Formats: sequence, C-alpha cells, structure tokens
Amino acid sequence: MPSRRPLPEQATRLAALRAFCDRALDAYREPGTDEESEIDFWEDLDLLRIADDWVRQHPEDGPKALADGFVFPTVWDDLQDHRDQRRYGLQYQLCDAWITAHPDAYALEQICSRLRHMLQFAFEDSDYPLPTEEDGPAYYRRSPDQAWAFPDVQACINRLSNYPSTPAWQSFAEWLLDGSWNRAQPSSAPDGEQRRVADPYHYLHRDIKCIALGLLAAGRLDYPRFVRAADTWGRAMMFYSDVAGLGSDEAFDEDDADDEAAQAQDLDDESPQSDAPDTEEPAAVPPELANFTARYAESALAGLPDNAERLADILGSVEVYQSRWLLQALAVVERLGMTPDGFFDRFGDTAAVLERFLLLQELPREQSAELLAALRGFSKNTLLTALPYAGHASRVVLDALGWSDLQAFQREYLNIALAPQSGWGSDLPNTLDETVGVVDRYLLDKALAEADPDHLRQYLAALKPSHWAFPETRVLLDAYQGIGRPALEKKLTRHAQAAMRIYGLLPVTDADDVRQRYLTLKKLHKEVRKYGAERQANSHAAVQAGLENLARVAGYPSAMRLEWAMESEIAESALTAATIDGYEVTLVIDGLSPTLHICKAGKTLKTAPPAIRKSADFVALKAQQALLKDQIARFCRTLEAMMSSGETLALDELKPLLNMPAVRLLLEQLIVQVDDAALGWLDTATLTVTDLEGRQHTAAKTLRIAHPFHLFTAGQLSAWQKDVVSHRRVQPFKQAFRELYLLTPAEKDSGLWSNRFAGHRLKSNVAARLLQARNWSTSSVEDIYYESKEHGIYALFNFLETGHYLSETEHFIFDTIAFYREQKAIPLEHVPPLLFSEVMRDADLLVSVAHAADGYSTSNETLQRRAELVAELIQGLGLRNVECAGHFLHITGQRANYRIHLGSAVIHIEPGNYLCIVPASRNVTELYLPFADTDKIMAEVLSKMFLLLDDMNITDSLILEQIQQGG
Repeated sequence: MPSRRPLPEQATRLAALRAFCDRALDAYREPGTDEESEIDFWEDLDLLRIADDWVRQHPEDGPKALADGFVFPTVWDDLQDHRDQRRYGLQYQLCDAWITAHPDAYALEQICSRLRHMLQFAFEDSDYPLPTEEDGPAYYRRSPDQAWAFPDVQACINRLSNYPSTPAWQSFAEWLLDGSWNRAQPSSAPDGEQRRVADPYHYLHRDIKCIALGLLAAGRLDYPRFVRAADTWGRAMMFYSDVAGLGSDEAFDEDDADDEAAQAQDLDDESPQSDAPDTEEPAAVPPELANFTARYAESALAGLPDNAERLADILGSVEVYQSRWLLQALAVVERLGMTPDGFFDRFGDTAAVLERFLLLQELPREQSAELLAALRGFSKNTLLTALPYAGHASRVVLDALGWSDLQAFQREYLNIALAPQSGWGSDLPNTLDETVGVVDRYLLDKALAEADPDHLRQYLAALKPSHWAFPETRVLLDAYQGIGRPALEKKLTRHAQAAMRIYGLLPVTDADDVRQRYLTLKKLHKEVRKYGAERQANSHAAVQAGLENLARVAGYPSAMRLEWAMESEIAESALTAATIDGYEVTLVIDGLSPTLHICKAGKTLKTAPPAIRKSADFVALKAQQALLKDQIARFCRTLEAMMSSGETLALDELKPLLNMPAVRLLLEQLIVQVDDAALGWLDTATLTVTDLEGRQHTAAKTLRIAHPFHLFTAGQLSAWQKDVVSHRRVQPFKQAFRELYLLTPAEKDSGLWSNRFAGHRLKSNVAARLLQARNWSTSSVEDIYYESKEHGIYALFNFLETGHYLSETEHFIFDTIAFYREQKAIPLEHVPPLLFSEVMRDADLLVSVAHAADGYSTSNETLQRRAELVAELIQGLGLRNVECAGHFLHITGQRANYRIHLGSAVIHIEPGNYLCIVPASRNVTELYLPFADTDKIMAEVLSKMFLLLDDMNITDSLILEQIQQGG
C-alpha cells in the first residue's frame, strides 16, 4: 500500500512552503563543515519568527501549510544532498514550532489523520513501517520503536497529548486508547508471541497518561474504557498510589527515548526538539484512576493464568506496600497448586506476575500479628513457594510455617549471599571487596545451633529453585560444616574466585592443615598473576578473604597475624642442614637470597653432584630454599607496605616475627623508629636500636619502619644516606634513598588537586599493568583509585582520552590527582604526608615507565635521590676525578672528559659530542647499590662511570673511535 499522500490543495501549499524555506536558508550564513558550527547554525534560528514571517506572507492558508508540512513526511533517503536535508530540517522545525504554539483545529485534524493512518497500516505502508517476521534481515535494519519518518507515532502522540481537550480531541483520544486498531503482527504464529501494533511504543508513558487524564477530566473515561486502554497501552495506563498500596520501580526516561529515535533517523540537529523535561513534583494520582488500577490488578490476579503473558508486561514494574496484595497472590498460588520446584518451570508468566505481588516492600511491625494469622490459613506448600519472594514478609512466613528457629539462619544466609554493598552481583561475586564471603563465625554458629535440622533441610530444598538458591553460598555453608572439600579443591585448580573465599572456612583437620591451606592460598595469589588486570585484582581480593576466613577458623585475630604465625612455623620447622653421602649441605641466606652451600672434605662445590640430587634430604632442602625465597619476597612487600603507611607494631606483635631468620635479616637492614622517638639500626636479639652517634635505645612499647619523611623531618636524611653507604648496607627496598614528595607551592594554591604530572601521554597497556601491580583499582576508567584503609582516604588518578576500560586505547593523558574522604575531596594540605608522598611516587613511576613521548624528563625527586646516592658513593669509595653537579655526573678521564645525565644515563664527551655505550647486563648485578630493588638507570649510570674513570683500559674499537672523534 502507498503512503498517505497530500490532496492537490495541500500539495500546492507544501510546494510554496518548500520554496520559502529555501529562501530562508539563504538569509543565514552557510554553516562550516565542523560539527560545532552546524549545531550553532540551528541553535541561532528563531523558528517562530520565521514561521510568523511565512504566515504574514500567506495569511489565508499559511497556518494550514504549516500543519501540512508537519504531518506529510519526507523519506530521508529521498533527500538529494546536504542542502536538501537542511531545507527539510528547517521546514519540519518551523511547522513543529508553529503548531505547538498555535494548536488549532486544522492541525489537530491532520495530526489525528496521520496518527490514525500509521496505526491502521502499521505493517503495510511504505513509509518506514513496523517490521514483521517476514521481513527477514530487513527486520534488523530498523528497531520497531524507530518506524516511520517524522512525524512518527511518538511525535504525533506527543503533540496530541499537549492539545486542548476539545470534543474532537476527546473523540480521537477515545479511539486511540480503546485500541480497536491494535491488531497482531501479520503471519504471527498462533502459539508464538503475539506482537501487536502498540507494543513498540511502551515508553510513551507520560503522553498516554496525559491523554487519559484529559479524558477523565472530560468525564469520558470509565472503568471498561480504562481496561481496554490498559490492554492496549500496558504499563502506561497503570496509575499507582500509596492509597492502594501500589508503586512502581520503573525509571524509564522518555526523553532519552526521544533522543535515540531522533538519532536513528539521522536527522541530528534537524530533528524536532523534544520538550524540556518536567522538573516539577509529579502530580497526585486522581483517586478514580488509582481505583481503576487497583481493580485492574485485582481482576488480573483473579483471572490468572489467563492472559498471563500480557499481564507480565503490564504489571512487570509494580511494587506492593500492603499485605492484602500478598494475600491475594498467595490465594492464586494455593488455587493453582503451585509448589517451589514448579513455580517458574511450570507457570512461567503467571509466576512472573505473582512474584511482583508477593514481594512486600515494607511491613510495619504492628501489622505482623494480623498477617501471621492470615498466613496460617494457607498450606505449607503455598507458604514455601512464596517464601523467597515475600520480601519484608518472609520472616512472618517462617513463623506461619512454625519455623521461627530459622530466623537467625535466614538472616545470616542472606547477609553472606548479598554481602556486596556496592557494585553488581550477589552470591559471592567476583569483586575487589575483600569482605565478601568472610563469615562472622559467632553469629553463624549461633544460627546453626538454633535451627532444627529437618526444618533447615526443607527450607534449603524450597529455596533451591528460586532466586534465593545462591549456589556459591550453599557451597560455603557446606564447607563451613566440613562437607565437599574435594570438590572445592578441584575448583581451586581452576582458580575459581568463590572457592578461594570459601577455602579458608573448612574445619581444621590436623596440626598441619592450617599451614598447608595457608601455603595453598599464597600459591594461588602467585598463580593468578598470569591473568588480566581485572581478574588478577579480583582474585587477590578473593585470596585475602580466604586468608581472613582461615585466620578466624584457626583462632587468629586477623589474616596478617595468621601470616606471621604461619611464616614463623615454617621457619622453625625448616630443615636447614643435612649430611648426604659425605656431603655437607647447608641452607644459608647470602645477602637477601637463600642458597645451598655444598662441601666435602673442606672443599666447597659450585653445584650439587648428581649422586645427591635425588636424596630425600636434598629435595627437602631445595623445597625449603624455595619457601624461604618466597618468604623473603612476601615480607619485603609487607615491611615496605608498613613503612609506606607509617604503621607501628607493638612489641608483643613484633616478637613472633623475629622468630623468622628472614625477617630478622630484613629488619636489621632497615632504619627503625622506636616509641615514636629514636631512629636507628635494630638489634633483633636485644630489641635495641643504635642511632647515628652510636647511642643505644631500648624499645619499650612500639616500633615502626622509618619512612624517609621521618628522616627528613628529623633533619637526618642525608646523614642516614651516608651511613648506609659507608657501611655498605643493602636495604631490602628503597628506604634511605627513597624518593620523597613534598607538597609544592602550586599544589597548596590549587587546594584540592595536583597537576604535577598533568599532560603526560602514557602507553595504556603498560600503565594498566603497573597500576594493578601497585594495588590500584583499575576496574573502571572513571575510578582509578588507591584506598588507604588506615586513613579512610581514596587517592584518585584522573586520565583523559581513555576508552571504556584503561587499555582500550593505545594511549591516554595523565590529568590530575585528588584525594577523597567519604566521597568529598579533601585539601592536599590535609592529606597525611606519607600517603601523599607514596601516591606521588606511584604517579612518578607510572609516568617514567609508561611514558609515550620522546621528550619525557625524569622528575626532580628522582633526580635528587640519584644525585644524593652518587655523591655518597663517590665519597664512600674515595673516588677522584668524578663529581656530581646538578643533574649530571662529571668525569675526568685520561682520553677525554665526560658527563652523564642522571635521568637518562646518556653520555656526552665534553663539550658536547654524544657517546654511545651499551653496558653489559652482567655489570648491573656486580655494582654495589644500597637497596635490593635495583634502579636500572642508576645501575647503568654507575657502570658507565666506572668504565670511563678507567678509559685507558677500554678496548672496544667502536667506543674508542667515538672518543677519538669527540675529543
């Protein structure tokens, strides 16, 4: 069937209007090619003034032409060029503005005719009709809610809803709501979903409600018509009110739908402008419509399962606030003989409707007794079927079943399954939240003790087919009672995150069980590093939850105390020496690395002979070597984290740590502060510290690992750096020479954010991996944050030019750094200095490692630490012919004079010729540095320094040729 065409007199008016719009376009500057100028072009138009000019030029038929121009569409694909598209856009907007400002009878007649045509010929008209199942691939070219050229169904109904309620308007509104036109899609299968004409327009709630209110005010909306309208327009005709105890959880934004439809038509800014959203409080629902809605809902419940599919859509957003709705739904459950295992499987849409009415949103305590009496009139099967859907009435349902003994269990069961208070998911989801799956043993033990076993069995069986099934929580409960350990351990091999959280809950079987499970969880922590950043972070959180559960099962106050106890046990029970076929094999710590020393007849061997490698003792020593290596690495991270946070340790907490040789070794290479006062080297045997003057101080209460900020504020940073180098100490991580970041004047002025690293372009993949390794949350580009649990502060990195996730784009731009407490930005001056310094250090590391620009320059803080280190090494080693000045190392050689940049390790032969030297990698490990986590650039600077100090012994012809040419 062809589209609805204008009559001859209408065609004449339209032609004149098109010519007018062509001339009107010429009165305005031509828009540029960029999007901004195109938007400005349309925003600058005074549409009503132009429409008034048209009407003044055509006083007799000008208004009719504007109504015709609105309702007779132009198919977008028929427009020839951009000029033609803008002309049509201007025409449509002029017409729309005019009829909105002047809603006369002729425009109403034309809008009603257009709308009637679209609804009656929804599938047959050639003007972008609704797709049918016979359209094949064409069905997917346009979504159903974007059918028809402008004005489409939505636009016409919107204009109709704003028209005065004249008799003509009321007659058409009756026809529209009654839905005699609302036929099923052609060729729909009899047993399939009957898609009807009105179905794609479900989002026109506001407009349909407005039309219904207009009919009600005119006295032309009785209950039979309301029912027909509800059957046609579904949710749009539901008028919920507190009086009826009904509400809605629907939050559909009609303006968004308008925007999406306009964009799909490719009209961009030439599409009709949607009305501004109403910011006023919603008007009260008229009592008649609230009563009609309640009657409709009651009738729907009474008539189930008839028309259940349709009702599931119409009532799909209802919320109930009065117990009478719950009781009516229970009556349907009873009448249909529903059971927990067949509720959704057998009844589908009927169950979907009932679920909405069973879910009581609130129940005042004083009404519980009355509801309990009513519930006792239903069968056990009915109550069990309703239990998981009863919302605030579920506790009363338990009482009606005679299962009050399960009240505490149900509370704990739901607390565990629904633990995440933020983010998505339930039932032990994959999340960064380390508390998910961590059980309060006192409350759960108490709940299980109160529960009758038979009641509990029936309760869990009834929940199994429902949305309260929570299979992972069931596994947790089984594990808590010692059930299902083999299946749980099998899941661990697949790195299932829920299993990691649950694993610690298994009862302790023997003396070695806790230690073995501790080692398993630590092993998992290491294994998941092969995954992407998000899964790795979630897995680490799951392992931490598992350790917390294990600590509680084993009787430790926290996961950290469990770790210290387990590591101490491992150290105490370790095999450290053995005699195997005359070979003396000893496990020793050489520096920070555990090694096996093998001797025979006083002679030390470099490697173990084949004869002893398969010996049980030798295998045990190798295993212990690996454990000790992991232990040193773990405690390096633990002690560095304690230094970064400024955490103090009470002496009774410190003593178990000192049972471990590895920890004693690490602590004795770190500067500590005792009792918030004296700084010095720790003697782990006597718990005394020796300060720079050699004075000894006995620890009385607490000890902390000093941060360079503590050394700086004590005025001793340089002195401690000198002491570290002069005694050739190797600290397990950067402490004395750690980069220190203090608040700058610019940051004090900016107040709430730092621009210190703003503008740096970074490689996304590198940055994402580094942030994750530094314990930053990277699951959302809007929230790249580090949480300081000690201070309750979040540090946020803000990036520009990112995708939906951090590594989606090749590069992004570092912007600002800010700190938040309780979702409010806090002034930088109020951020604890240690936290500020460590966050800035992470930012500096991120920029230095992931920078994508050739012109990157190392930060002043890094250069300052390197200069201090080089200066101390030069003095400590008694080196001559070398000095450090600013950011350069100056070397006086015999062949030439050189300078090395401390940021890049680039060499120049003075006065300025570049010298290319690539140091052998083996030299890096042979150089002395006062910290174990080697600064590769610093090691390269030192290796080049030693090479050039002895430049007469350089034999490489390429280097010598460069020196000769440069000198």
